[in-house]
Amino acid sequence: MLDLMGFKQEFISDCRNTLCESGPFDMMIEERKVNKAQRGVLNGLLFRKEGSLCAPTFYVEDFYKAYKEGTPISDLSHEVVEAAVRSMGMADEMAKGSLDIIYDTANLRVRLLNKGRNREYLKGIPHRELGCGFVFIAEAGHGEYGAVITNALLKDFKVTADELFDMAIKNTAEQFPAVLQDLAESATRYPTGCVNLLDSRSGRAPADTGPAYVLTNTRFFWGAGALFYPGVIDRLRELLDGDFYVLPSSVHELILIAADDQDPKQLADLVRSANRSVVEERDILADDLYICEEGALKRVSYGGMVPVPGGLPC
Repeated sequence: MLDLMGFKQEFISDCRNTLCESGPFDMMIEERKVNKAQRGVLNGLLFRKEGSLCAPTFYVEDFYKAYKEGTPISDLSHEVVEAAVRSMGMADEMAKGSLDIIYDTANLRVRLLNKGRNREYLKGIPHRELGCGFVFIAEAGHGEYGAVITNALLKDFKVTADELFDMAIKNTAEQFPAVLQDLAESATRYPTGCVNLLDSRSGRAPADTGPAYVLTNTRFFWGAGALFYPGVIDRLRELLDGDFYVLPSSVHELILIAADDQDPKQLADLVRSANRSVVEERDILADDLYICEEGALKRVSYGGMVPVPGGLPC
């Protein structure tokens, strides 16, 4: 069994051989370190073709996991090359509308990240501070595809960072509204079949729901940021009848629990345990427990004391 570096060398060599045997002769493979949100620095393989705007990128670490589980390197290299060639075949079609998509402000949207886990990634990327170590970054998206707005792209929009984020947050909240579901129901039914409690006409959540809830968006993808949509915290305090704990279960959703009669130490341990055993590394949002107290989000210390906002480094 090869270690990561040994696998990387053999995998890249095999990819190049496979490309020479079966791929386009004008396609090249470049090695590059890529800083990815939530995942840190990865070993990237970029496939390039003269005159093409498309440069599919694959990460050695993703295929190393499959190799350790028993997949031969030759099979993995063929999989990568075939996927790259397919992507290149779509390049012209993708390129036609790519600039329109990026510079159309109607396509702006936001994603929630943990600032401490992404310090290097956030260099050169405009972001909005949300407190407690959370930030929004903006992207121009179409369907499942999105291009992160960098400082260089921001200049081309000819708007300020504040104006850009105001538009992106508004778009996201309208296109992918917040969804609050009973945790027990969402665990036993398909998410789209569960009741969105935010649509409830009554002031409080139904008595047969809770005590735990899942907050996400209608995409069920990058949904943790729904907590910071305009008016959502106020609506949650109404439904949960006051203060509530926020368990950052992943970048895609949060678990909310009414603060009454809860042990914060136990909840914090639950978050860390899940992050070590259940949540994929790239999907981890935070290791800490938070409380929404009187409408403001605060981090809960290990001893259960609520620190003063801004009192802990973000």
